[in-house]
Amino acid sequence: MDNDDTNSKIPLLEDIETAIDPSEEYAYPVKIQKKKKKECKHGNCKKGRCIKRCLKVVCKVALALFALVAAFAAIAGYRWHRWVSEHVQQWTVTEPSALPVVDVPASELDAARDAAEIFWDSIQRGTVPEDLVVPARDINGFLAASDFLRGNAFAEIETNKYQASVSLPTDGLPGGKGRFFVATKTISWDPESNQIEVTIEPEEESMGTMAEAVMRLTTMEDGKTLNLEVLSGQAFGKTIPQHFIDEKYNLLEDLYHCDCQDDDCKRARKFLEGLAGVSLEHGQVVFHPEVEAREATYYKDHKGRSWHHDGRHHHRHGKHGGHHNKQHGKHGDHHHGGHRHRSLRAKIGGHHHFKALRMLRRLMA
Repeated sequence: MDNDDTNSKIPLLEDIETAIDPSEEYAYPVKIQKKKKKECKHGNCKKGRCIKRCLKVVCKVALALFALVAAFAAIAGYRWHRWVSEHVQQWTVTEPSALPVVDVPASELDAARDAAEIFWDSIQRGTVPEDLVVPARDINGFLAASDFLRGNAFAEIETNKYQASVSLPTDGLPGGKGRFFVATKTISWDPESNQIEVTIEPEEESMGTMAEAVMRLTTMEDGKTLNLEVLSGQAFGKTIPQHFIDEKYNLLEDLYHCDCQDDDCKRARKFLEGLAGVSLEHGQVVFHPEVEAREATYYKDHKGRSWHHDGRHHHRHGKHGGHHNKQHGKHGDHHHGGHRHRSLRAKIGGHHHFKALRMLRRLMA
């Protein structure tokens, strides 16, 4: 009996190796962690999948559009690069041209710059300054003071004629490495016909004329609004379309349609209104101030609209924009489709002049 009791108290080996049942109670119970399933309502899951699907579609469309735009940009860039390269090769040479260099002391250039600023500021304030005289020597002095233009540009001024010779490196242009653009730009003013002729001719005569244009400069019936119209022209072998010429567009009309916040445009217009004329004399340019400056009001009175605003044309000279010019009287008045244009031919101090400061600024650039 004692042996039976002893054996009953000693656990068997198979009992010791038996796995512990977590359901039974022990002195040291094991904590079992259960994974909680994420609860998701059927409607929210469906909405989330829809958003993901839409985002994928948007990303694919955006990627396709980007690839399409990139392809068009690459094609346009290639065509532009080839077009520029061909024209650079056509209108440039391999050897530069030696142009004179005029060194002017910095003090004289500063004085010329100060005089120009005083003249500009005086007109902006409504006061009448003295005539501003700009010698060709000063113009060439400013050219020589430029690192890029020194020895590469030279200006000459004759009576009613401005001429600028250039010999510019074209290394920064496609196909222009080691080549030079050598040409002469000439602007001539005919006070009898009120015509301005602009030509750009390469030094090599065999190349022909790079660009040329004939324009007429007059004023509208208020006597202050400038009217610059193209009569003929061509550039790079392409002729200006006749329908554009027939429309009689005023190339300076935008000057009289300044945006409210475009202060530069307003100041440029005020400066022109304060000028009586600009004379191209032998060896110098002379700016003459208006003694009684007044506002240009033609487009205000006629409610004119810029010909290229909103991409639309306006016809202020008849149904097809055509009109004829007819001279009237000793003052050289011209009649254009019912609107009288006064000739700009006049004399100040014995010199013919014209009121085209913007043209002068472009040719002096």
